[in-house]
Amino acid sequence: MQGITMNELYELIAHCHDAEFEYNGTTYVLQPEVNDNKAYLVIWDCTPNAAKCIAKHEISIEGDIPQSVINVVLSEKCFNGKSFLEIEKEVEVTVIY
Repeated sequence: MQGITMNELYELIAHCHDAEFEYNGTTYVLQPEVNDNKAYLVIWDCTPNAAKCIAKHEISIEGDIPQSVINVVLSEKCFNGKSFLEIEKEVEVTVIY
């Protein structure tokens, strides 16, 4: 991964930060979000005019996000049959919110 280490990514996501990253020419966002009083950790494909949620896992609305839950989302095969963990070396984290 370029931009930060995997341990830094886990720490930031655990504390409810957003990470914007690029892979294969596409921008994605890994973030916690709240919909209908439920919290989720999600990955968004931010393709202009075609943005879509490609991974989603319910999380606690309060407190830190456990590494085990982050692993579930990062293990989703949502990048053309590969998971974030499989493409990690090709990912560039561009912005942390």
